[in-house]
Amino acid sequence: MPPAAKTFRHPYAGARAAAAALLAMSGVALAGLLLLDAGRVGRLDRLAAAVVGLAAGAPLQVGAVPSGGLPVAVSGRLDVMPLGVTLAGMVVLGVLLARGGRAGLLLRGGTAVAVFAGGAGMVAWFARGALTLPAGAGADVAELRACPSDATGLPGLSAGGGAGLPGLFGRGAAAPGLPGRGALDAGFTVSVGPAVGGAAMLALAVAALCWVILRFPAARAGVRALRWPALGIMAVGLSAAAVVVGPPAAGGLLLALPLGLALPSSLHADGMLACALEGRTTPIPVHLAGVIVLLAVCVIVAVAARHVSPGRPFRRAAGVALAAGLALAAIAFGASVSAALGVRALIFALPLLDVRLTVNPGIALLVGLVVGSVASLLVDAFHRLTA
Repeated sequence: MPPAAKTFRHPYAGARAAAAALLAMSGVALAGLLLLDAGRVGRLDRLAAAVVGLAAGAPLQVGAVPSGGLPVAVSGRLDVMPLGVTLAGMVVLGVLLARGGRAGLLLRGGTAVAVFAGGAGMVAWFARGALTLPAGAGADVAELRACPSDATGLPGLSAGGGAGLPGLFGRGAAAPGLPGRGALDAGFTVSVGPAVGGAAMLALAVAALCWVILRFPAARAGVRALRWPALGIMAVGLSAAAVVVGPPAAGGLLLALPLGLALPSSLHADGMLACALEGRTTPIPVHLAGVIVLLAVCVIVAVAARHVSPGRPFRRAAGVALAAGLALAAIAFGASVSAALGVRALIFALPLLDVRLTVNPGIALLVGLVVGSVASLLVDAFHRLTA
């Protein structure tokens, strides 16, 4: 091979890996949207780009104004990471980066970070367009009632509306000034800057994980052992969702991949419409099914790691526990969701709803450490008993 080709071989490989990861994310996003029949609300290519932008860590901005030209606007913000799309891109990126071995990993990883971040920015720039709201959506908005003042904690808000904003809400009545008495012109956009920064951080994390996997044979064996079980669980889950509930459920599962449901979380709601969620803060405990699945995954990893490195059981248990803890902490960061809805009329701005679903990464780390160490020690104890 000519010297020039050897010099640029690793950067080319990194760029190809980043491009393939973006294509995989776009494909998963498009497939999920097709199953959800999202073409009824907007252009599928623009919506798929928006989902990829969300998967990179960028927020989605949504706005609606009355077509009649009234000086009233409803705006919303959604900050959620569709983990199915994110993991699809990260797996493809990691597999292609690790394929070349440890030699040249720094060049491949650096190029992949730059290309992946730039590509995510271009996708986010493309993710903007109009939304087709269902018939009657404007009327539904207009009929929204505010929570009582003791539920919202906002002074001057009566049980029927916002007395503190004269002319916007009437007492005990719907909101005549809101865009709802006629058609709504709605649209969406994705922030480019957060998409670039989030994509760069994700690619850096994948490159670092590739170095760990290539550096330690036990880690490499554990990851390889998880390939087929993970694909099998995903295939069974999607098939069951499609058969039992319908294609939209399979599409939602493909996009969201709700791994965070197995972790302790809390739901916080604030604003005039917080009463619709029956409380301002609701703790959600650890799900037993999630712990059982995590224990099974850690057992598979521990068995593979013991096959490669049979000695030092406590060191192996520490490695499995650390991997499980860091993985759950990363899922906790990605599983947090926030959404906001507000209305603006002339110089008045009124927050209607602010919802945050947060997963405590510290508790997730602790759960992973405990379950990972227990799984590894159980595997060693079983081998000693059966030896």
